[in-house]
Amino acid sequence: MSLIAHWIDNEWNLYKRILNFYQVSNHMGETIGQVIENCLLDWGIDKLLTVTVDNTSSNSVTISYLKNVMKD
Repeated sequence: MSLIAHWIDNEWNLYKRILNFYQVSNHMGETIGQVIENCLLDWGIDKLLTVTVDNTSSNSVTISYLKNVMKD
């Protein structure tokens, strides 16, 4: 799994960075959510606006997990 961040600064410059690549031990939604949470915390990111995922069934659990652990 790879995590990529996109953001726009105060001067409307678009940035994109690869945060990390991970080997995920299983495809359970909670496991994926924990991996994403740990990566974001390592980078000091505590807020999310959007998450783009593929069409696997575990994504709804992953998104629910992230919604519960991230700041409002």
